[in-house]
Amino acid sequence: MSSPETRTLNVRMLPLVLLVTLSLFWGLGPSIVKFVALDGVPPLGMVVWQTGIAGLVLLGICLIRRVPLIFDRRHMRYYLAMGWIGLALPNTNMVFVMRELPVALMGVIIITAPVITYVVALIIRLETFTPMRAAGVVLGFAGAAVLVLPSGSLPSPELLPTALLAFLTPALWATSNVIAEVWRPKDGDTFALAMGTMFTAALGALVVAFLTGTFHPIWVDFGPSDWVILAYAGTTVCAFALFYTIVKLAGAVYLAQVGYLVPIMGVGWGAWFYGEEPSVWLWLAMGLVFAGVALVNLGKRPPRGKPDVKTAD
Repeated sequence: MSSPETRTLNVRMLPLVLLVTLSLFWGLGPSIVKFVALDGVPPLGMVVWQTGIAGLVLLGICLIRRVPLIFDRRHMRYYLAMGWIGLALPNTNMVFVMRELPVALMGVIIITAPVITYVVALIIRLETFTPMRAAGVVLGFAGAAVLVLPSGSLPSPELLPTALLAFLTPALWATSNVIAEVWRPKDGDTFALAMGTMFTAALGALVVAFLTGTFHPIWVDFGPSDWVILAYAGTTVCAFALFYTIVKLAGAVYLAQVGYLVPIMGVGWGAWFYGEEPSVWLWLAMGLVFAGVALVNLGKRPPRGKPDVKTAD
């Protein structure tokens, strides 16, 4: 039998183990997306199955937990905004750009989301200006510039338009972060809200995929990329569960550390699967973005009152 000290140590180590596992899942994302994109699966076709399958799993969890599924105006507004701005559009864009970009590069681009989130929140007065966080924004954007501007920072100069387009993904995620804070229904269950968001993203992507002739019938010539899509949907649900488990066990501040692990894991996965060798420019950019995210997180002041922003009614 284990001693009380051993059990206590195991309990204390659990959040760290979960944090590393979550970073492995999220860091694996760009590698998975690149594999599917290179195999010729249309971007919308992948998003339909990733979000649709994840939505079905979350629906099952909600039914088991007997969570009420609400579809009133407040909830539908949240589902539509989060489904499209937070999932369908950024994920479709990522599949599109990953046909050409290295995994490691996309991994660093993704972590600019917290910096952009602060900028968006500042514009709509959801956050207040602080010098420390402003310095974080400058460092974050400096890191982004290092990724794309210096000669030799990209594998090829012709990739500059694609690299710039890749920043649309974290920008959309940042916008969805602000929407989640402003429009989230106060009585909404986390799993139910995620389910509605997934289904809205899947349905919207499905309609557009049919209209544009880019639907991917996963049951036709089922191959390796289709297995990967199924696995990606599974990791999406697992990552979601890990996310909220870590918040419950250790808090949101502890969870914020995942932002520093994800790009490192992404670089590792890119080297493992695709033989990528990150340049010195990428490591410099990663360091600048890390510093920027740290300042944005550390400079956050405890709220003294509600901001002058209209919330969900």
